[in-house]
Amino acid sequence: MEQKKVLVVEDNRDLLELMGKFLVGSGWEVSLARGAREFWQRLEQFHPRVILLDMLLAESSGFEIAQSLKKMRSYRDIPILAMTGLYARHEVKKCLLAGCNDVLLKPFRLVVLDKILTSLADRAAPLPEARVVSDDSKARPAHSEHLLH
Repeated sequence: MEQKKVLVVEDNRDLLELMGKFLVGSGWEVSLARGAREFWQRLEQFHPRVILLDMLLAESSGFEIAQSLKKMRSYRDIPILAMTGLYARHEVKKCLLAGCNDVLLKPFRLVVLDKILTSLADRAAPLPEARVVSDDSKARPAHSEHLLH
């Protein structure tokens, strides 16, 4: 497997720094972006294996970023892990429909974050089936039937 490289997009500075330090300590090469503008700059320079994307950014929308990435030939195969505090089924589905491969519900344990990112990086391509993960549950299928019923 190639080097584990993750581009983290989060507008909460403290959370961004915490995740960055944890991921570096877990063997990841990490690039941090505090918003959409920084994300697009770092994406061109960093070439991540996976993207960790906050869906509710102050200056932009993680949904718009994910949709844009999936339309771009150079980036559409990079797996995206959405981070969100939006627990409603329709909100989780919205993340998946935007192009995210998995959804990590806030708050979460950092070890869970590392496990999911590693799984996505190992596959290095979009997952055939997305998963929803929360701090107190195990990964479970999140295809449309699960989300809608």
